[in-house]
Amino acid sequence: MRFLDSVARVAGALGFARRQFYFEPDSVVYEDPETGLIFSSYTSHNGISFRVAVPDPLPEDKIFDTVLQIVAPIDVGWAGWAWGGHMTYNPLAVAWANGTNNVVITSRIAYGYFSPPDYEGSVYTVLEKGTHINETHWQVTAKCTGCTRWGDDDFGYTTLEPEGQIKFAYAYSNTPVDDPADPSSSFGIHHSLGHPFYDLAQGANADFAAKVEQASGKPEEAPKETPKEEEEKEEGDEEDACE
Repeated sequence: MRFLDSVARVAGALGFARRQFYFEPDSVVYEDPETGLIFSSYTSHNGISFRVAVPDPLPEDKIFDTVLQIVAPIDVGWAGWAWGGHMTYNPLAVAWANGTNNVVITSRIAYGYFSPPDYEGSVYTVLEKGTHINETHWQVTAKCTGCTRWGDDDFGYTTLEPEGQIKFAYAYSNTPVDDPADPSSSFGIHHSLGHPFYDLAQGANADFAAKVEQASGKPEEAPKETPKEEEEKEEGDEEDACE
């Protein structure tokens, strides 16, 4: 009886430990009415929203495009995002408003406590729908290619694992960058940072590619005529010419 009681106490203690260390992600589901994308979204204490959308299903090699959306109050000088959950040696996105009608997003990588240089390993393609400025906020929505795997042959590669909870990192400053018109502009140290946990299943999109294409603002190509349609059209043109 004492043995069973001891087992029950141990089991109870283990159960308590599981509950104690289990936590809900900081992110929530956000459905964007502009782009049609579903995001996993987190809003910082000062009102900056960082949102991530991913395709569903994911490729077996786990190398895939993502969409990052940043919505910031107008007085935020710049906002940064780290895909590896820390500020050094992983792909960064740094965004800011340039004037009253343009938002810049740039690919960077940090190696220390100085302004991070440009990073060619990831490319951000701004989506026209979901990128704008108004009197209170600026917003940028961009597809990122090269943000889910980084590294090199000498030191190895890191791959973003979308299953389960993922820790990302963000930073921001109320001080503007040195030259807002220059995507390679330098800027000062952040005023604050954070490390929220995301559940990327919240931002899974079955029609990811189609939504991204539509949000890019590119005009859709007219459907090509089949050989039979082309032949019928040519015959019709010949008949019109004879008349």
